[in-house]
Amino acid sequence: MPAVRLALLFASALPMAAQAATFCCEANNKTYCDEGVPPACYGKPYRQLNSYGVVVKQYAAPLTPEQQAQKDAELARQRAEEEKRAEQERQDRKLVSMYPTLSDMDVGHERQLSDLKKSQQQLEQKLADAEKKKKQLASEAEFYKQGKQPPELKGQIESNDKDIAAQKAAIETRGKDIEAAKARFDSEKQRYIRLTAGTDRQR
Repeated sequence: MPAVRLALLFASALPMAAQAATFCCEANNKTYCDEGVPPACYGKPYRQLNSYGVVVKQYAAPLTPEQQAQKDAELARQRAEEEKRAEQERQDRKLVSMYPTLSDMDVGHERQLSDLKKSQQQLEQKLADAEKKKKQLASEAEFYKQGKQPPELKGQIESNDKDIAAQKAAIETRGKDIEAAKARFDSEKQRYIRLTAGTDRQR
């Protein structure tokens, strides 16, 4: 039986009083040992020995402020990655449970795109109506070229101009929504295929 193991077995059989711990470290090119942590060991790595001089535990030196900051940053990064991974797993479970098969996903995506396109068409119709009204107001304003426009007509023209600008902005936004939805649907489909590989869901 190795000497160290034999010493540990003997030590474990001794009363606690006979197993007094000793703490040692190296500092200033010297070795310092005591029953408590020697003052010279403060801020330095040290080790704990049993009554047979066998090292039973190692203690690392306290971290510097810079090292502690790096450790905290690394722990924060690991937590963020874990949270991101857990959220991705939750989203994957939600995606798989939402669509029984790949065909159901395609139908669902097409329905959502259809709703967005229908909304865009409604906005385009509103724009067409506003531009039609703009022509009517311009025609009416022709009668006042030589005179001052009535406040009511002037207000209608200004309101119409704002309405046209708003409809154009809404149509542009909806167009971006449609393109973003297409990209999202393509990404979801690829994820679904990957998550359900080898199952009968890919129908």
